[in-house]
Amino acid sequence: MDVMFDVNHVSFAHQNPGSLPHRALRDVCFEIHHGEYVSIVGANGSGKSTLARHLSGLLIPQQGLILVNGLNSKDKVNLNTIHQQVGMVFQHPQEQMIASTIEEDVAFGPENLGLSTPEIQERVKKALLDVDMWDQRTRAPQHLSAGQMQRVALAGILAMKPKCVIFDETTAMLDPAGRMEVLESIKQLRNQGITVITISHFMEEACLADRILGLAKGKLLFDGTPKELFTNSKLVQTLNLDKPRIFSFAQQLSKWIPSLNDPMTLEEFDNQIIPLNNPIFFRNLDSKYFSRNNANPIVESQNLTFTYMQDTPLAHMALEDITFSIPEGSIHGLIGATGSGKSTLIQHFNGLYFPQKGTLQVGPFQVNRETDFLALRRYAGIVFQNPNYQLFEQYVGDEIAYGLRLLGIKGPELRQRVMDAMNIVGMDFESFKDRMTFALSGGEKRKVALASTLALNPTLLLLDEPTAGLDPVARNEILNQMKTLNKNGKTLIVSSHQMEDLALLTDHVTLLSEGQVVASQPSEQLLSNHKLLEDNKMTAPIAAQMVKILRQKNWMVPENIIISQQLIAAFEQLDEVKDVRV
Repeated sequence: MDVMFDVNHVSFAHQNPGSLPHRALRDVCFEIHHGEYVSIVGANGSGKSTLARHLSGLLIPQQGLILVNGLNSKDKVNLNTIHQQVGMVFQHPQEQMIASTIEEDVAFGPENLGLSTPEIQERVKKALLDVDMWDQRTRAPQHLSAGQMQRVALAGILAMKPKCVIFDETTAMLDPAGRMEVLESIKQLRNQGITVITISHFMEEACLADRILGLAKGKLLFDGTPKELFTNSKLVQTLNLDKPRIFSFAQQLSKWIPSLNDPMTLEEFDNQIIPLNNPIFFRNLDSKYFSRNNANPIVESQNLTFTYMQDTPLAHMALEDITFSIPEGSIHGLIGATGSGKSTLIQHFNGLYFPQKGTLQVGPFQVNRETDFLALRRYAGIVFQNPNYQLFEQYVGDEIAYGLRLLGIKGPELRQRVMDAMNIVGMDFESFKDRMTFALSGGEKRKVALASTLALNPTLLLLDEPTAGLDPVARNEILNQMKTLNKNGKTLIVSSHQMEDLALLTDHVTLLSEGQVVASQPSEQLLSNHKLLEDNKMTAPIAAQMVKILRQKNWMVPENIIISQQLIAAFEQLDEVKDVRV
């Protein structure tokens, strides 16, 4: 195959005024051929997005060079051609949206290619249909959820018909069905011979690539196949990664099911499970494996209704007759397809919006126009989907200290509370306090946003996609800290598309669809209900999907299992382990 990208000894450092430059890439060398599917992995801040911007010609190497289809990106006359050939979907899609409607935004690129009106219309319609946004084409991009913005950004790239598409954490904000649509789009691009490069913290997605590039602190430490990487535990740890969950869970199950041979995908897991002639029945798990909270409500809504741009031609009902409650001291999950109303609902809980109809009680506050919103927001702290919405100070330390300073906290107490908040999210105080916020990676910005809220010590913590964009190790750290915060008395409301996170964290989950409550049930009940989830464009956690496959093969594991610990416990409870090995 011909070479699409030839990367030769590339180094690059982001400038930090007043401090040393941050070295993002260090002597990186590799080639990518036409039609390849390559995934770039590594910890937050390892240089992945910086590398992607070099491949698309948005950044120019300070040392070394990059040839794109033989064109040197350092030569300015080549950049327009490179930009046409290499499309990139950013971590934060609003950065590449410029028009007043979705349809106009997707048409912008083809219009600049000088195409005919019928050709532009055909490309726009096909691209929006591919990402399931055609019916929304007249809406304004700024009124979309983060996941919907990702879809529109991808449509804008697809309409350009590039030779290579780079997906920079494109699926981080998407619901499970949306992620599957992106993966299907990748398959279609590959069938057309288009080169695909993904940056992802989902190892289940990374292992679908032909090849993986592993970065650590700007250096290329690995270049090989997914199996070569994930069977090397030491290298996985060095890169701050985790093994794909299916691979990891199957390794634990191989004690009882020796036919398992390092499956990377559910399809491989299914193929490796040998059906049993006689079913094996498992005992139900003890109650200790499931969380319960019967405390009084800290949040209670009755018939809450909210419409964006009410009484205008652009009115869009986001919430309709929302009635449910959340117990104090719980970790409550909110799930639903992109645009189902999760973010809008969470923003009601700290008064960014208030009900147009119905009632909402949050702790001691009745949320309406008369609410003391300053007091409410001290009581209920929020971390947004997109951390850029709440970062505005130049330096990390000042950003985290901002709210504390407004409360009159200063001196040693201020420094200590900033340090404590940074420690909770895994950011070393001395290493990050003087870093420029704009120069941080997407995952690092998310940590700063979370630390800024934690520093204020709210009673109720509202987390909108708290682990999106985090590397696996950082994700696990944040999940553990969330559990600790809950044990220390805080109530957490977590809106997320990451079913694995909610399975690990929550005791109760509410499912939204088109602004309405579809179900509100204990986590193990709702997250193991495959039909209910699939009907609402969701998927069960991987452990629950593995249980479904096992049961189809006559391993009659309890149906309400949603995490690996429960799955392994079910096997360990078998009376005679030797009798079930196959």
